[in-house]
Amino acid sequence: MAATYVRERCRLTADHVRRAKAMVAAGKVPGRGMEWADDKAAGLILRAQRTSVTWYLKLRTTTLRIGPAETFSLDEARDQAVAARLQVKRGENARAALQSYERSVEAGEDWDLALMASEEAARETPSPLSDADRRVHGPWLWRDMIEEFLAAKSKKLKAGYREQYASYLRHAGFHDIEDRLVSTITIADLERCRNAIVRSNTASAAHRSVQQGKEALSWAWRYHAGISGLADCQYEWWQRWSIDYAPGKREHVPTVTDLVRTILVAERHRTLGATEHATGDGTLGALWALVLTGQRTGQLTGTRRARAFPWPDQPGWMAVNWDGGEMKGGKSGGRAHSLPVPPEAWAIIERHRAACEVKGEPPSAYLFPSLRGDGPVGQSALNQLLYRLEGRAKDPSKERPGARRKRGSTAGKPREDLMERYGIAPWVPHDVRRTLATFLDERRLGGAGSAILAHRAARSEDERERVEHVTRLHYARGQRLPLKAEGMELWVSMVLAAYATEKAALFPEAMPLAA
Repeated sequence: MAATYVRERCRLTADHVRRAKAMVAAGKVPGRGMEWADDKAAGLILRAQRTSVTWYLKLRTTTLRIGPAETFSLDEARDQAVAARLQVKRGENARAALQSYERSVEAGEDWDLALMASEEAARETPSPLSDADRRVHGPWLWRDMIEEFLAAKSKKLKAGYREQYASYLRHAGFHDIEDRLVSTITIADLERCRNAIVRSNTASAAHRSVQQGKEALSWAWRYHAGISGLADCQYEWWQRWSIDYAPGKREHVPTVTDLVRTILVAERHRTLGATEHATGDGTLGALWALVLTGQRTGQLTGTRRARAFPWPDQPGWMAVNWDGGEMKGGKSGGRAHSLPVPPEAWAIIERHRAACEVKGEPPSAYLFPSLRGDGPVGQSALNQLLYRLEGRAKDPSKERPGARRKRGSTAGKPREDLMERYGIAPWVPHDVRRTLATFLDERRLGGAGSAILAHRAARSEDERERVEHVTRLHYARGQRLPLKAEGMELWVSMVLAAYATEKAALFPEAMPLAA
């Protein structure tokens, strides 16, 4: 914890001023500094720091500098404190008045003239600072602090996670305080924001917003106390800001039927609203790849074409690999991972990739190209597609207060819940991994399933049942591609068979005519 001021409340006397000056002269100022709070003039502070002794007026919403103890006696400081407090109540510019009076006194001007200049300055309307000036010089508004914090924090986050991380701090629940000075915000204000997020979204979203909000405040207090307006905070009071929340363990395992029906519905209803773009082939290809491979969306959606190459041991098969940085964050512990893909699965992925090509332009470097620009589909693209199929507008953590809760409705025109229409239990991308693992485990291929999903090794099972530690050895031995291929072949066959069955049941008109 950063050093704080040592504070003493008392009836200030000239002896306290002499004592403060002596401490500075002797180099014996404790901690960050020593403060004496006057119990006669409300808010008057005498502050001794390493090289100076200064008078301040501490108000509920801010702290005003009166001037150095070498310039102002105790009686003068009390007079200025009383005058400034009245000016603040009248809505006048007390800060400018104090600065004017200090300049006049230091210039040796007559007391009456100094007082007149001070009163005139109090009536002046301060010119508003631009956002850029306020960010540099302060004092910060809540939105200033958040943007400055995110600029610093984003450098430490994976590129694919930055937008999601920022969404919790830019949540609509904070709108009421975004133009408030950080120095004026109270625990009650923060709790109102927390409650607004709970009402509009979930306790989980509120929990993330609270944790990141506390981190932002602590960062501002430690590294930018002066311009943020938190210089006079004696401790991190915002650590009291909390929420009664315990994350639950998600155990949903969608059926293979749920997964393939979702693909069919996404293909059938590519445009879900009159003002929306149709679902792109890159996103559909990524949805197919998610169901066919069970890989994590962050790793999967950013896959480059150069990471796929023919697997010589199995004609027609492809092997796709990801390095440790691309795998970082999951149970794989950031280890490189290779996955064999059967030819029938690769044909589906390649068909959707090729559909994204634009005549006359070079092909995208990614397996799942975005409709916008030359990059891949976003990490959140699959979540967004599933939300739209459920009739929701977008990721719940980014919706405005009151926009969630009811499936099949948006802030505007109600949208049909297609998942409900086609009898699909809602699921999220990570659930596919449980389905794949359960399917292979039930067929005594748990080791293959764990290797496909890049889980760590267990010691108590044989190779076919073992959770493969897939990358500690050289590619040919450590990656265990034959074991993975055994599981992939069985899983992909099941998915494609279920897809054909469900397509015939849901959309028979789309089936090819019998010969």
